[in-house]
Amino acid sequence: MLPEPQNVPHNNSHSIASDANVLDLGYASLYSRSGEFINVYLFPICLFLSALFGFLAFKAGASADTSAAITATTLFSAAYIRGAISLGLLLHPLYQTWKFAGALSTTKTTAHVFTAEGVELESANGPTLLPWNSISRVVETKKGFLFYRDGKLATFLPARHLEGPVEAELIRKFIRKNVANATLRG
Repeated sequence: MLPEPQNVPHNNSHSIASDANVLDLGYASLYSRSGEFINVYLFPICLFLSALFGFLAFKAGASADTSAAITATTLFSAAYIRGAISLGLLLHPLYQTWKFAGALSTTKTTAHVFTAEGVELESANGPTLLPWNSISRVVETKKGFLFYRDGKLATFLPARHLEGPVEAELIRKFIRKNVANATLRG
């Protein structure tokens, strides 16, 4: 049973055990800058470029059918390229897991320890401290907390490992106290 968040001093540490799996890392990568660019901005850019190519073909003397075919072909090609980039973005965490672990592993027991100094990540490779002053941004989603360092994803804490809303609020208090750029749900 966790204490009420308002009664917990921030100089005490709080540990959350979790298993970071490849699907969690893939989800977290969708919230990265490159994931945001691909899933939010790239589609309108591709739509604009395909319309521009069709318009330029029409202005150059191509028939309306040929211009429409050029527009459709470039839009179709852009969709395949965007899909390939998205797939690569989702597979990149799998590659990173293989690269750093030396083998494909489905789960790794990790602990996120929230302290006054920062978030300490404990794994099989040993502890790593992510100081609060190095965390540039925190985003809370339905699936968990994403911690960024210099715009790049540093760690992901899945919400399924929290012991309910009380523990989520405790994590939010640590974040509010130490990170200026935070988008939190509660």
